[in-house]
Amino acid sequence: MSYMKNFMMEVQEFVWDFFDQDGQFVADETIKDKDDLISVVENNYGSMGAKVAKEEIFAIETGDHFS
Repeated sequence: MSYMKNFMMEVQEFVWDFFDQDGQFVADETIKDKDDLISVVENNYGSMGAKVAKEEIFAIETGDHFS
């Protein structure tokens, strides 16, 4: 697999850790909301990671992954 595909999958998996099977956001001790999640992704993966995270969150919230 290419570097970019691996990168995207890693960010997507990180984002999915904060959503339940119904696509509802689940906070933890350090990440209280989706803005916190995007900030953490940006700190860990850079601006490209934040873009991927925003797209993934949008897909989860609009049901793209559940249809």
